[in-house]
Amino acid sequence: MSTSTVTQSVRPSATLDSLPPISTHESHDFETELVYVKVSDDGIGLGPSTWGKTDHDEDRDQLVPVTIHDVRPQQEAFSLDKNGFQIVKHRTVMNKDDYLDDEYIKKTYYPDLEQMIKAALGASVVKVYHHLLRHSSSPDPESVTLTRPFYKVHVDSNPNGVIQTIKHFLGPQADTLLQKRYGMINAWRPLKPVYKDPLTYLDASTVPDEAFIPHELNMPDGRPSLKSTTVKVGEGHMWYYLYGQDVDEVALVRCWDSKDGVAKRCPHSAARDPAMEDLEDRESIEARCLVFWDE
Repeated sequence: MSTSTVTQSVRPSATLDSLPPISTHESHDFETELVYVKVSDDGIGLGPSTWGKTDHDEDRDQLVPVTIHDVRPQQEAFSLDKNGFQIVKHRTVMNKDDYLDDEYIKKTYYPDLEQMIKAALGASVVKVYHHLLRHSSSPDPESVTLTRPFYKVHVDSNPNGVIQTIKHFLGPQADTLLQKRYGMINAWRPLKPVYKDPLTYLDASTVPDEAFIPHELNMPDGRPSLKSTTVKVGEGHMWYYLYGQDVDEVALVRCWDSKDGVAKRCPHSAARDPAMEDLEDRESIEARCLVFWDE
């Protein structure tokens, strides 16, 4: 079955009525720029970031032109173990208004998501421990807020951070569970169909291990720093997204996996499609999940 590709660097601004229909036979690729970390001449990251300042202010990032490929016509070919991300169909019990209640999310959405991930990945234990709602875009591309899309290539944790998170949230069970295969994933779900600022995924099979750089964010008021991972610019990076991702299409994005021979982490970023800038802000929920397998 043939698949056509539509890739345009300059397109007229879209409206909801003018959007191309969702199709498994046509790929809606787009061109944009993504924010990668700068590195020193010897390939080392340029030090920690500071909360309240952007890396652009501190001269720690660079804009890199990329093509974002629509994964929809071939999404079944992508998996966590091969590419670091996969799309899973899952109709949640939640209604959109339910996401206004933080406690209801924890009581209802968390176990719903845990069961889905167990079934999709063949996991024995899943623990959702944190979530974040994103529902605003700032007209200032350099503003800093947790509710807006995050326009920087990153991985949500690092290997040591995952171990510490497991010990913190699973207490006495942690030592036993860490003897198994373990990992962390981010489960990202739109609260309405997404056209503006989609989440994009860098195919982990196109990123060598030496491209990953530990990153630290210094927090104010004496709070502990936040640790994550960034990635250097590299030849052959392949970026993907799911055009028109709907509420029952969940992106599972790997932050770390202890098993050798699989994709261990997946860099990702929100991306600006110039043709979609006039559309409504995206709304989404992302949930951090600790995952264990009996292997």
